[in-house]
Amino acid sequence: MSMHESTDILSAVDFNASRLNWAAGLGRYTRRRRAELGLTLERAARLAGMELSEWCALESGWVPDPGDFSRIEAIAATLQIFWGDYSFLILMATCQQGPPEKDLD
Repeated sequence: MSMHESTDILSAVDFNASRLNWAAGLGRYTRRRRAELGLTLERAARLAGMELSEWCALESGWVPDPGDFSRIEAIAATLQIFWGDYSFLILMATCQQGPPEKDLD
């Protein structure tokens, strides 16, 4: 993988926005890369071992658990990218979302 391919993952993030939205950037990148590879939503989901609804959520801004390495690796393999680059976007989106809310029950 060339350096250009490695840094291209950040092109989905709008650094000029008043507030960076890493989750939206993750979704845009995933959608664009899938389209570049000529994969349908169904094929991408199947290759990654995901439900179609999960893949659609991913492209809409859902952020996978950053600790779910097998899922991240499967998504990255489907997109034919280095898993560490994809994991970086997931980590940034997770950090931006803040800590999960705790149940008060």
